[in-house]
Amino acid sequence: MNSYERVMNRFAGKEVDRIPNFSIVMMFAAKQIGITYGEFLTDYRKFSEAVIYCHEKFGIDVLSAISDSMREFEGFGGKTVIHDFSTPQPVERIIKDISDISRLKLFDPYHSRRTYDRIQAVGLMKEKACGEVPVMGWVEGAVAQSCDIMNMEQFFMAMFDEPDAVKEMLEICAEEEILFAEAQIDAGAEIMGIGDAATSLIGPDLYREFALPYQKKIIEAVHRKGAKVKLHICGNITDVIDQTVESGADMIDFDYMVDMERGAEIIPRNICICGNFDPVSVVLDGTPEQVKDAVRKCRKLSAVNNNCIAPGCEIPPDTDPENVLAIMEALEE
Repeated sequence: MNSYERVMNRFAGKEVDRIPNFSIVMMFAAKQIGITYGEFLTDYRKFSEAVIYCHEKFGIDVLSAISDSMREFEGFGGKTVIHDFSTPQPVERIIKDISDISRLKLFDPYHSRRTYDRIQAVGLMKEKACGEVPVMGWVEGAVAQSCDIMNMEQFFMAMFDEPDAVKEMLEICAEEEILFAEAQIDAGAEIMGIGDAATSLIGPDLYREFALPYQKKIIEAVHRKGAKVKLHICGNITDVIDQTVESGADMIDFDYMVDMERGAEIIPRNICICGNFDPVSVVLDGTPEQVKDAVRKCRKLSAVNNNCIAPGCEIPPDTDPENVLAIMEALEE
């Protein structure tokens, strides 16, 4: 069974030869082929090469176009500083006050340098995959994107002070993410990842009002294009797990601080769960045997839910490759 068959069978609740490996690699991937993170972020050829290398070397079952959260920000007109060995940083926020919402305009993802770079990466990965490995595009969720466009603290305060204006911003962001997702699907993505990290910070009531409707909007659009969806929310989403089910996502990632056993009880079997051991204390700082033990613990949930395996978030760049290999070795036991 190749990776494409394994992953799509898992989504469909069918038999698999082993649990799929959905580990997230970004800075780690760049380091493995000897390029800077800045090159990884700006050259789709090197980006694709690094991701494909990690599939071949470490048994990761998906070619993922996840890299950073600033691509759409730049498309909206924001300026960033791209570093060689750290995440891009905004020079200044596009919206300094919620009253400036009129400045936010939709853009064509084909005409913005770094959104187009990701589209090209998806296309190249699709070509290289030859139908044997699924390709996963990536977009930001509307709340996460809004917190890039506007200072996060100000945005959260505006939820209480100017809820209608906030929803106008979220609507624009959701529409843009749909355009970006559709372009990546047209380029060959069979799965779309949605990163909405900031939603782990707002609590159940605000999540239902300000996050869930826009997650559903993006996910419905992706499904209309025929792709699956993985919803990735960094942080502790224990209080909103039931709402993530309502989003319509086909797979829900759990960060390491979420009780995965509890999550498996809440999420119905027709939705995959993915996770969720600590990427730092286990993958970076642990031994190969400790990594294997963590994988085995998550693997036991396969009897409860159609789970996939990955650390709770990105594998740190300085991780010993032997620890990343240990994930695959434990899955093959």
